[in-house]
Amino acid sequence: MTFTALSHGLLTAVTAVLALCALACLLRAIIGPSVADRLVAVNMTGTQVICLICLVAARSGEHGFADVAVIYAMLSFLAVVVLTRILTGKGKKK
Repeated sequence: MTFTALSHGLLTAVTAVLALCALACLLRAIIGPSVADRLVAVNMTGTQVICLICLVAARSGEHGFADVAVIYAMLSFLAVVVLTRILTGKGKKK
C-alpha cells in the first residue's frame, strides 16, 4: 500500500467522522436548552465545516477551496460576534 493511498483513506475517514460531529452539533443547536448552548453549537458547526472544506481541499488537490475556507471563517467569526452582541443586549441603541 502506498503512502498516497493510505493518506487518501485516512482523509476520507477523518472527513466522515468530522461530518458526523458537525451533524451532532447541528442537532444540539436545534435542541439546545438555552440560547448560549445554541450559539456555541452554531460556532462549533461553523468551525467543523471550515475543517471539512480544508479536508476536501487536501483530498482533491484544489487549492481554491482553501480560499473559500478562509472567507467562510471570517464570515463565521463576524456572525458569532454579531449574534453575541444581539443576545446580550449590547447591540441596542440608546
